[in-house]
Amino acid sequence: MTHRDRKMLVELRSGASVSFPVDKVQDLANARDEDLAEVEIVGDGIGLHWERLDVDFAVAGLAAGIFGTAKYMAA
Repeated sequence: MTHRDRKMLVELRSGASVSFPVDKVQDLANARDEDLAEVEIVGDGIGLHWERLDVDFAVAGLAAGIFGTAKYMAA
């Protein structure tokens, strides 16, 4: 796997799954694989939290292609 094609896969209780390209996500793009692996599911499954990186994202936002703040997305 090259750095450019890293993807995070989230499997939902419903059986559906969501994947997103890590390298397009604000504050995750330059994260080490070891740090990405330390993800916590929070809020009864609605959010993802990376303690070491101090980063939080809503699963619904990632599924909708919202990979950061409005300013980040505009860049």
